Amino acid sequence: MNMKFDFRTKLLVIVLTMSLVAVLTSDILIYTLLGVLSVYLIIQGFGRQTIKYLIVCGVFIVLRLISGGQGITILMPEMFLFMVLRILMMVMAAQPVIGMSPGEVVAVFKKIHAPDGIALPVTFMLRFFPTVRSEFADVFAALRLRKLLSWKHPLDAMEYIVTPVIFRSSRIAEELAASAESRGISNPGKHTCRRKIEFQKRDWIMSVIAVCVTVLYFVLERTVA
Repeated sequence: MNMKFDFRTKLLVIVLTMSLVAVLTSDILIYTLLGVLSVYLIIQGFGRQTIKYLIVCGVFIVLRLISGGQGITILMPEMFLFMVLRILMMVMAAQPVIGMSPGEVVAVFKKIHAPDGIALPVTFMLRFFPTVRSEFADVFAALRLRKLLSWKHPLDAMEYIVTPVIFRSSRIAEELAASAESRGISNPGKHTCRRKIEFQKRDWIMSVIAVCVTVLYFVLERTVA
């Protein structure tokens, strides 16, 4: 299944997920919300990414169960496990948005008359994150080739990773800004997109379902509490 939703629908899901993650305290509700997000990703064709997220979340869930709410020594306190699990859920909600075509995002923002102070940073962020991830992969590959990655010297390894990524990211940011400017991102005129930008029936259905699920979780949270 590969169902595509409008950017506005995806943004609504992100906002609702953030509100739930900030409010929910019951582990049962958190785990069921994790399942709901998995279904949301799978119907959009992110099955492989969903499996990876579930494996990572499963590891942290097991660590929480093993620790009995006390954390794993000072390296992984309970608050750390608590926050990482929720951050991963927000990343899952944002997965369909990450890597979207900047042209599509700009066209949507222009269509809803969003101010440039919001539209431009979001557009650059969506394009910047996948690029930085690719840069990290290149740096790791180069360090492995030179055998500079070692658990025996974690601080040195961190320095070897962070330093080149910072310099390369700065260069990439400048290149992205120049590329966007050459494509007329600051042009006050009408922006178009190859894709048809329309809030379709499936977007209305998904938006209604997302709102109803959010309300249900808020009610259940009060009941459980």
